[in-house]
Amino acid sequence: MIRKFDTALRRAIDGSAALLVLIVTSLGILQVISRYFFNTSLVWSEEAIRLLYVWLILIAAATAHHMKITMIEDNLRGGMLVALKLMQTLMMLALLVLLVWGALQLNTAFGRDRYVTLGIGKSWYWTGAIVGGLLWAGSIVSGLAVTISERRDT
Repeated sequence: MIRKFDTALRRAIDGSAALLVLIVTSLGILQVISRYFFNTSLVWSEEAIRLLYVWLILIAAATAHHMKITMIEDNLRGGMLVALKLMQTLMMLALLVLLVWGALQLNTAFGRDRYVTLGIGKSWYWTGAIVGGLLWAGSIVSGLAVTISERRDT
């Protein structure tokens, strides 16, 4: 059950990131076609790409395999491995709390500013960090739950 939830969460996050890559790439291509073939510009596309790119990075980071040194982790088994994973998860959650808290503060301070060409609030920019941070937290907690579940099954 835990593994199914973890798999579904990761697929949803990866699917969302893939959709954002498709949209950002399409907007970039449309921007180039518009500029070089029609001698005009999609003025709003630059802001849209920047906004969507922030969302893409923060959402994709939730399931990305981040660089780490696994020398200790590779040599641990059983309860020691679970303890290390728990410590890693708690440290990551603390950092993600800072990310989300900072985004909330920035959202409060600058959320009423507006994108000039899109006409939407810049709160969407900081909301990407909030959503990405929460998805990342959910991803690492479900990964820890899978590790603990597998430990019990063996």
